[in-house]
This record gives sequence, C-alpha cells and structure tokens, in this order.
Amino acid sequence: MDVVVKSIGELIHDTRCAQNLTLTQLSELSGISKGTISKVESGDVIRPEPQTIISLAGALNIPFETMVDYYVQVETRSDQLMRIFEASLAQGGSIEFIRKIASRYLDSTDGDSYELTEKLFQLISSIEDTFIQLSLYGFIIDYSRSHGIMPFIAKGLFQKYMIERYDFRRLKETYDSGKYILNYVDFLPRDQQIELYYRLGIQAYNIRLYHESIEQCKRVPSEDNGTSPYRVHAVGVLRDSYFQLGQYREAERYSFQYKQFYYPDTNEQSILMDALFNAVKGNTDKAIEQLQTFLKTCSDAFILPAANNLMRLYLEKTNTEGIKILLENKKLSSISINVRNPFEYYKYGEYFHLIGEYFSIIGDFDNGINHLLKGAMFFSKINDSCKEKECLNKIMRIHIENNIPIMGPTLEKLSAYFTNEMEG
Repeated sequence: MDVVVKSIGELIHDTRCAQNLTLTQLSELSGISKGTISKVESGDVIRPEPQTIISLAGALNIPFETMVDYYVQVETRSDQLMRIFEASLAQGGSIEFIRKIASRYLDSTDGDSYELTEKLFQLISSIEDTFIQLSLYGFIIDYSRSHGIMPFIAKGLFQKYMIERYDFRRLKETYDSGKYILNYVDFLPRDQQIELYYRLGIQAYNIRLYHESIEQCKRVPSEDNGTSPYRVHAVGVLRDSYFQLGQYREAERYSFQYKQFYYPDTNEQSILMDALFNAVKGNTDKAIEQLQTFLKTCSDAFILPAANNLMRLYLEKTNTEGIKILLENKKLSSISINVRNPFEYYKYGEYFHLIGEYFSIIGDFDNGINHLLKGAMFFSKINDSCKEKECLNKIMRIHIENNIPIMGPTLEKLSAYFTNEMEG
C-alpha cells in the first residue's frame, strides 16, 4: 500500500531515499547544508526558507508546484509567502497555482488585510503577462468584495479595464465594463478618476456613442483644473463628438477652447477642423484648398485624416482627377498604423473604402473590389460591422449596377476574405 506523505520533510526524505542519495550528496547537489536538510526531514524545521525548498526541489527533480503545495500548508509569514509568490511567477507556474499562493499570502496572519492587498496589487502591476495580470486583478476584486476593501475593488476594476480596452473586437463590451467602474469611482485616486472619464469618453467616440462620449468627457474639465493631457484631449473629443452629431455651433465653441491650449498636435488638429467646418458650411472649395495646403506640411499623424477628408470632398464633386493626383502623393506611402489605437484602424478602413469608391467610379472594378475588401478587413478588426458591411455591400452593388456576373475572381476574393476573418 502506498504511504501518504504528510509533510515537506517527509517528501524530501522519501524522494532522497528513493534516489539512493545520502545527505552529503544532496547537500552537494543543492548547496544546502547537511544540517539544514536533516532538520527539515526530521521536522525540527517545519517552515524552511523559500530558497531552501526551491534548491532542494531542483536537486531532487521534485516539481516546483508539488514542493510549494506542501510548503504553503504550514507557512503563515507574509514575507515568506510573498517570496514564494514571486518565485511561482518566475517559474512560470499555472495561473491556478499562482492564485492559490496569492490567496495563502492574503490569509497570512502577520499583516493587515489592506496592507497585504496593497503590496500584492503593486506587484501585479509589474507583471508583463497580461493574461496573468487579468486573472490576478480578478482575484483581487473578488477578495476585496468578500473583505469589504472598496478601494481595491475600484482599482482592480480600473486596471482590468485598462488592459481589456485594447481588445478591439470587444470595444462595446469593454466600454460597458468600464462604465460599471463608475459605481466605484469615488474610491479611485483623483488622477485615475480623470483618466477613467477620458478613456470612457474616447472609447464611446470610437464606437460612435457620441452623446455618451460628451457625457464622459465633460467630466474631465470639471475635475481637472490644470492643463493635463486628459483635459486637452477631452476638449478635442467634445469638439469632434458635437461635430459628428451635426451640432456645429457647440463643436465650434469647443474648437475655440481647444485652440487656447499650447500642446503637441493642437495646432494641426485645429487647422484640420477649420477645413471641416468650412466644408459643412458649404465652403467646399475653401475646405479643399485648406486640406491641400495642410497635407503638404502636416506631420505623419495627420496625413491619413487629411487625405480621407480631401478624398471625400473630391468624391462629392466627382473630381476623379483630384483623387488620382492625391493617391500619387508620396506622403501616403509613408504612413504606418498605431496598433494600440482603434481609431487608426477606422481611418485605414475609411481610406481603403474611399479608394474603392474612386476606382469603381472610373470603371476599374477589380481595383475597387480589392480596396473595398481591405477597408472591410480594417473595420472588422475593431468589430465595426456596420462599416464592414458598407464595404461588402458596395462590392455587390458594383456587380449589380454594372451588370457584371459574380464570377470566379470575385468569389475567390470574398472566400479568402471570410476565411481570413474566421481564422482571425
């Protein structure tokens, strides 16, 4: 009958004997003194130092998690459990195991729950693996709920949101998660409150919830009396949201406020918006002239917005020659995408959508379809199904309006597109 090992000392002793190792040999393999090993095996030392058990586990080929499982049954000191927690992260332990050590650490008897939670929270923020971070922030939230530690419910939810909001295929879902934090916003530090309002505002804008974007961004200037980046950017988002809603008087009011800030990009943003205001007022030729001039001097970040708006105005005037000249602009070949900004994907989607429209107008249907598929692909990356469908529907209209049968080439492209979508 198998003997049940009941302590870490028995585990080390039985494993050493099974491998026919003497205390001297194990000492040489592990770097741990014979006396220490003997005391651990005999039970005279029931809570050895973490480094001792790590070294012995390595020397005896005992799985790290197996050794630690025995160790945490008897260890109650928070500092030692924290060392084991850190070692578990370094060893690449399973998330279930890491959470188990975290739980044991928070249940240690020599520390205040709030202080222990704070130390663990600070350590989690330094972890690079976002999967582990998310799981541990979830653990912190659950622990804090059960122990009534309100600040760490709020902080845990905030940090989870700050990670999850970069999952562009779940923008609406993560936005709703972010709004839930507003129930706990008073427990966040003031700087995080302001950041939360701004992040929610810009995310609402990205998913075209302009009224909600306005609601969130209006909270930023009222809370932030300085000229922090969030205050500046929130005023810009307020301007853009009102513009998208067609409330141009309000948009111009915030545009005037935005121009008072001396901050990177504010001047270029203002020049671009002045052209757009002229366009909606019917001063199309003036707007085109402004955008043409702006495109010659603007920084890389504004090449795509300027080109998209210029192309849109050219399409309204059926100025295909203007678009042809625009697409020959070498600046357009130098642009790159910021993968951490969903609005960048939207701008690229619009860019290819507009080019697809242009090629379909001049009768280059193959090029038009290719660019419309590229546009759909960029919209799909941010789960913007409405804009994605616009591109795909335009492909169908090209065939219907021009009496072109949907034959092999188009079917192959659509098949490849949907295959890539499913794999993505």
